[in-house]
Amino acid sequence: MSHHRKFVALLAAFVVLVAIPATAAAKGSAKTGGPAVKAHVGKAKKALKKFKVAVNNGEPALAAKQLKTARSQTATAAKKARKMAKQATGSKKTVAAAQALTLSGGQYDALVEQITALVDEVSGHIQQIVANAIPSALAGKQKVVEVLTRLLDKAPAQIKPVIASIITALTASDATEIVNLDAALDSGTLPTGISSIVSECLAMATGFLDMAFATIKGFLPILPEMIQGPLSMIFDTISATVGSIVAIVPSILSTVTGMIDQILGSLPFVGSGSSSGNLGGLLGGILGGGPSSTGGLDIGAILSGLFGSSGGGTGGGGAPSGGIGGIISSITGMISNLLGGLLG
Repeated sequence: MSHHRKFVALLAAFVVLVAIPATAAAKGSAKTGGPAVKAHVGKAKKALKKFKVAVNNGEPALAAKQLKTARSQTATAAKKARKMAKQATGSKKTVAAAQALTLSGGQYDALVEQITALVDEVSGHIQQIVANAIPSALAGKQKVVEVLTRLLDKAPAQIKPVIASIITALTASDATEIVNLDAALDSGTLPTGISSIVSECLAMATGFLDMAFATIKGFLPILPEMIQGPLSMIFDTISATVGSIVAIVPSILSTVTGMIDQILGSLPFVGSGSSSGNLGGLLGGILGGGPSSTGGLDIGAILSGLFGSSGGGTGGGGAPSGGIGGIISSITGMISNLLGGLLG
């Protein structure tokens, strides 16, 4: 089952619209830097949509053409984003690189989800093309994630929790590709050659998710304080019961990653448009309603508590009582009960 990933969408919007002042972003051009990455991602999105339509309409030649475009544009966006990260010096360029990597990583994620969902719904030459596209798409996304993870060392202190949250969302907030690949194999309809590719990709995707869990555990203290406890509970429960996510069947794995998606989705990365602090006004108006959409909520204070920059205990001391804290409490209880039943 696919998760909507509202959290990824929010953070992608933040990365595109807010993190870099306009004067800094303007230094890029249509052929270089962030604007180029955004342009290539836009073309990839359009091609991916046309690919799905062509598949649904039974037009394999057109589907193959659109998939080729989607793959090429996604790869080009990622290459430019990685180059930005490699050349990044100083806070502004580092955050701009994080912007670009998030955009390209999110597009790779969309590509992977689409082709793994359709590999058992097509046949003939187009099925071979789709199957052959999966390994490189998985590897491409992983490469982006690895560069984004290394970028944490360069990132300004106040933005580290946001980047760490993006990495967590991109890598561990759903298991859609694993579920899709497992279902394709279980269908029993795949030709032998295609089945072999899909089986290898399933092992590849599961291995990447296992690596992601290990990576997230390593930078857990960097993540927003309020979600550290629930995430730690998930990791500890898995370690104590089955040892590794590799041992978890896809259907249960989807439930586990769904919990992570809900935890990340509870983060209040929506700002009021004010400029209190360097993170003030994050995503102001993205959800609609403009600056007034938060109803006068003091986002600066919430972010201060959320990122643990002020004193106080764990759990996000700046969160409104009965609001975000209540969501986290509810999820924590669900984790304890559900994981105990699923994995115990």
